[in-house]
Amino acid sequence: MGHAFSNRVTELHKRGKTYQRMAADCGFKRSVTWWNKMYWLEIKDPPEPGLFPHLAMALEVSERRVAEMVAEQWCGVRPDDEVPEHLRNIVQLLRGIDPEDVPAVEAVVDLLVSKHVAETTRGRRVVKVKAKDS
Repeated sequence: MGHAFSNRVTELHKRGKTYQRMAADCGFKRSVTWWNKMYWLEIKDPPEPGLFPHLAMALEVSERRVAEMVAEQWCGVRPDDEVPEHLRNIVQLLRGIDPEDVPAVEAVVDLLVSKHVAETTRGRRVVKVKAKDS
């Protein structure tokens, strides 16, 4: 299994969120040093369930997502679904939208998928052209 919890800390840190901010966002239930050690995979024991609401604030995810990440990282279990790791946080966010807004979200996703397909296809063609010319 993976390091889902630590990966989320790493992702937020790469986006510019400091360990100080993470500690503050969880009401200092976990220290700046703890967040740093989490980034470096140096925390051996999982956080207690009573901390999940505070950790959810710091990690900008739902409490359920915190529980899933803890279960994966420390217990080696994942939810029994087919949702890819990079979409798990988005799924949690989507649960809170108004059903009337679903078509708008679908339209945005369709545009992003089309963009990705176009970029991927374009990239492949460039590689093929270069390979033929050499």
